[in-house]
Amino acid sequence: MNIKYSLIKKEEDIDILQGKESTFANLHYKYNKETIQFLKTHFYRQDSLYLVATDENNAFVALCSLDSDWWEPHHFFLREIFIMPSYQGQGIGKVLFEKCIDHANQFQAKAIVTETAFENIPMQKLCEKMGFTRWDNPQWKEGITYKLFL
Repeated sequence: MNIKYSLIKKEEDIDILQGKESTFANLHYKYNKETIQFLKTHFYRQDSLYLVATDENNAFVALCSLDSDWWEPHHFFLREIFIMPSYQGQGIGKVLFEKCIDHANQFQAKAIVTETAFENIPMQKLCEKMGFTRWDNPQWKEGITYKLFL
């Protein structure tokens, strides 16, 4: 598997997510204009990281985003990670997490935080595999918050 990881340099490149979807058990997620527009609101932060993964045919494989727009100082937020269903379970999420951790370390972050739905078992497993631990987030109870101290 030959996957290429690249920085997203133009806000409109995030539109590649339009219509992309994934299902796991009773969890179904599909990107629409609203969710994509929300991702774009963090694109121009000086410390943001937006990565896209493509295959050898330049077809979309995955996208992730990370920035420091979080209420705890010196904490980064892994805002988005999406892997096309046909590429899940092949280590792409692990690589994306590693790149996010490296980026946060470059900005001397104390931790990385991410949130996921209770039903999103694959993301929970990936977080735990990458050393994140469940954290009781006083500001969000609609799912699970994970934190990795750096």
